[in-house]
Amino acid sequence: MVSLTLEGLPVELIEAIVGLLDFQDICALRLAGRTVSFKSSNATFRTYFSSKKLQITETSLKRFVHVTQPGQLGLWLQRLTMYDILDPDTEDAKAEDSDTTIKAAQLLTQAMENIRDRSPHGGRLSISLQIHGRNFKRKPSAKVFQMVTSALGSSKLPVHSFDVFADAYQHTWGSWCSLGFSELTTALSRGTADLSTSFQLCKKLCLSLGHCIHAVNFDNPDWDLQLPLTHDMAQQNTKSLCCFLNLCPALEELHLVWEYDDFLETAATMEELKFFNKMAVFCEFSNLKKCTLKDLRMSETALLTFFRKVPGLVHLSIDGLDLYEGEGFDGLFNLLSTTMPYLDFLRLRGLGSLSGTVHFPDEPLENLWIERSRPPPGVIRRGADARRLVTGRTS
Repeated sequence: MVSLTLEGLPVELIEAIVGLLDFQDICALRLAGRTVSFKSSNATFRTYFSSKKLQITETSLKRFVHVTQPGQLGLWLQRLTMYDILDPDTEDAKAEDSDTTIKAAQLLTQAMENIRDRSPHGGRLSISLQIHGRNFKRKPSAKVFQMVTSALGSSKLPVHSFDVFADAYQHTWGSWCSLGFSELTTALSRGTADLSTSFQLCKKLCLSLGHCIHAVNFDNPDWDLQLPLTHDMAQQNTKSLCCFLNLCPALEELHLVWEYDDFLETAATMEELKFFNKMAVFCEFSNLKKCTLKDLRMSETALLTFFRKVPGLVHLSIDGLDLYEGEGFDGLFNLLSTTMPYLDFLRLRGLGSLSGTVHFPDEPLENLWIERSRPPPGVIRRGADARRLVTGRTS
């Protein structure tokens, strides 16, 4: 029997293998030999390279720079997921020094400049950030976010979409991942001009936010979580969020998640928790077509102010929304049915106010949004039915 070598595999099989590999594994495969490199570099292979994952290590980033050189297939990249792996038991021991972080940002900047200048598809990139592992302190997510925004600010690489720890997570206890609010202030500290070029044409923005946690005392059964915040600092953080959102005038899709922590309610924590109030007033979303809100807290005034600004909305999903002042959700329901002629998908669940939680007893069974983890049932509607007036009862 003739032994089959890697070089002897048909092109179709090598392409199938490539489709299952992460970025650094593809680089290793292409180094196996000239024949393998050639077979994995044809036109069909380029489609596999359009979307890849990249672990944030110095070795991986050096390879990333190499494959974005002239003539290399990294220039075909359109969707990049950057991730870090976190072991919570050794997080502090493995903390990287500032020189290592700076070096990583420089390597990423070089790769982004290569894509910006030589990409055959115009250089626009969709970027997603992830943390693999539990992220209680939010330090790893802060490191990843600051490194990527620093590279974007330096390279001016245009961003098509930017997902900051939002889409890939359930955001339930034990699977948290979000960005400490103050990291937005840090990212903008050099001035918004650094990031404005990258986000000028951004179409989609996903943000998972929470308080910036200073310390976690795991020996305390009451989870003694501490915040180094003053009210002035919290106000600056909410202002920074508005500045960041206003860097994206072409935004068509917005996804916002808030992750709750067991903090005492102070003026500072409440300022951040109610960030949507300022956002509704100071941000404009004239092109918004799709909006997803999860576990937010706001006033009824802010809720109505925001949705009056987005008459072109096509898709709306709200999963957890607490009104701490106002009469309830009738105003929102009226807006959805009378001022949004293009609304084609509507999903509502977990709506609460001072009067209680909204139930939908009159909704047809086929329209109910039911999950055991999030009672009571909500509403899912499609097509013209999405614009039919929602009726709910509060209890």
